[in-house]
Amino acid sequence: MLKRTVSSLVLATINNRRLFSLTTISNRQTTRNDNEYSDEVNNQHRQFNKFHPRSSNFKNRNKDVKEEELNDIKPKFNRYNTTRLHSRNPSKKKSIEDDEDDLFSEEKDNLTMLGTDTKAFSSSSNKPIQKPSSTAISLNKRKEILNVPLEVLIQPDLRDLYTDENIHQSLEVYINEMYPALRPFTFDLAYLINESETLKRFIEMGVDVYRWNQPNAKAKYILTLNFERDCLQHLVFLNELGIKNKSLAKFLSYNPWIFKETIDDLRTRVNYLESKGFNQENICDILTRAPFLINLSTKMLDTKLNWFRKKFHLTDKEVQEFVLSAPKLITLPLQDISNTYFNMNTQLGFEYAELKKIFNQYAKLFIYDYKLIELNFDFLYNEMNITRQRLIDYPPILKQSFQQLRTRCLYLKYLKRHQFDPTKPNFVSLKDLCLKTNELFCQHVTKTSPGHYLNFMKTL
Repeated sequence: MLKRTVSSLVLATINNRRLFSLTTISNRQTTRNDNEYSDEVNNQHRQFNKFHPRSSNFKNRNKDVKEEELNDIKPKFNRYNTTRLHSRNPSKKKSIEDDEDDLFSEEKDNLTMLGTDTKAFSSSSNKPIQKPSSTAISLNKRKEILNVPLEVLIQPDLRDLYTDENIHQSLEVYINEMYPALRPFTFDLAYLINESETLKRFIEMGVDVYRWNQPNAKAKYILTLNFERDCLQHLVFLNELGIKNKSLAKFLSYNPWIFKETIDDLRTRVNYLESKGFNQENICDILTRAPFLINLSTKMLDTKLNWFRKKFHLTDKEVQEFVLSAPKLITLPLQDISNTYFNMNTQLGFEYAELKKIFNQYAKLFIYDYKLIELNFDFLYNEMNITRQRLIDYPPILKQSFQQLRTRCLYLKYLKRHQFDPTKPNFVSLKDLCLKTNELFCQHVTKTSPGHYLNFMKTL
């Protein structure tokens, strides 16, 4: 048993020694191969340093070495070195401007920048192109770029704030050569009066030109007119109708669109009004108070008059009277008048006969907003206990300012003089509540001082 154990130990020792020797031999072989590979890499690196432009060896070499000698001693990775060497040399390619064989030279010559004659890709234009700022207007006049600040164009008086002579010259060129109608940024015609002969003539006539500023379409249209060609015949026509001097100036202040109508159409509309029983004096009064009426076609005039006749059950004489009393009603949309008529009938409780009576007495009431009529009716009928018949007898009370009407009624109530029944003594007429000023109301109705009335107003 002991012999077997000794022999097994001896065999295990021998086997271990053999394995150790084999491992040692393999390690030595691996180390030798690594050393050979590192020597080869180091040799390649030394050769690379000889040719790399950044290495000290390359800088110390003679600069007159021929390319043939370099090719003989060229290292293994010659592509990399060649690329690195050529990258150090500046490119000698021709620029786009100097290329004689450029296929797009003609197209480049045809290109221009901002409307000028300077070619975009020509060699002569070395200056950078200046882009106009957001607060300036670039105008191409006489092959020049006119950079004019926007505020100077709107208000030419501001040109004195700028010392640049180019701005002054550009603005003069702009004013002299650009038509005023092409200025969409002009919101006040006052700055264009010195440039437009038509505006000067209208101002001499006494026309309120400031009414033409809004809407902008009206101002642009006026600037396109020539006084002798577009306006003179219309002015003669209006003068023949009897609209002269101040009445003519007022008419044109509100209705410059008459210059869009032809003289023949205007004469046809006047003849239509004459056929309805209006004389020349009546027509002059109607057009003075409702200038837009003459802009309506004959068909539109006839349609509207027939609508009023059927809606309020009017006779021809009543139609003529309402046109003389409230000609502006004809120029308003019929839908608005119909809504007021419907609301007064359904919500305020007026019968059709009562509405006809109100219309015959004071047709202007239907020009005003229904909300104002409703407020006044509710206050007078429910709080002041004024009867419906009294309101029908004097309809203008329904279109008064609600705040003023309420204050005056409460002041009469404070003085204990709120007596609106005509059958009783010391009654106050509804007409007295509609006096224009507070001084007249205190003097003729309350018999108090205006100061006392103002002190009462502060308590409300």
